[in-house]
Amino acid sequence: MRTLYTVPTANGQRASVALEECGIDYAVRQIDFAKGEHRSDEVLALNPIGRLPILSDPDSDLVVYGSLAITRWAAMASGELLPPPGKEADAELWAGIIMTDLSPAFASQFHLSVLAPEPHAWGLDYYAEVIQRVLGVIDGHLADNEYFLGDAYSFVDVLMYPSATSSTGRLEGGLEPYPALCRWRDRVAARPAVVRGMEASGSLY
Repeated sequence: MRTLYTVPTANGQRASVALEECGIDYAVRQIDFAKGEHRSDEVLALNPIGRLPILSDPDSDLVVYGSLAITRWAAMASGELLPPPGKEADAELWAGIIMTDLSPAFASQFHLSVLAPEPHAWGLDYYAEVIQRVLGVIDGHLADNEYFLGDAYSFVDVLMYPSATSSTGRLEGGLEPYPALCRWRDRVAARPAVVRGMEASGSLY
């Protein structure tokens, strides 16, 4: 049986939403960072750097680490969430923006505002500017498109949704300054598989 080792963050949510959308059976193993469970022998045997989420299936020697990798594995394994013909490069572009530009900025903001012993004003201002700039670009794109790839719902939407719901909870005004993103978020939130996936990993907010 496949097991998703997950955490109640955007990264964990991406993985569980993808598995639900693709109809892939899995069990959930919640990992408690506060208790140091990510450094347990169980987790380190699967991923020696102790990071999550991880999808594991001992029956097939499957080990996939990271929300982007799990999301793309689920899409390829099931044939669901794949970009339509001719949209492959667009999918890579937007996946890169979400996972390379936006997600690390949100993670750094979280570390500096929640985990740091003292707030770091320069760092918080810097990452707030990055987040606002990227969200503005995404909002402009979604003003003319139902989903990231036009009319086609894909793994790119799965990658973005937890950032738009969980991570933006730390922003002043949340997602309200971005009306197209709000409409897109509400559209995705209505999908039953998204609801199940978000519940599976849980949320810090």
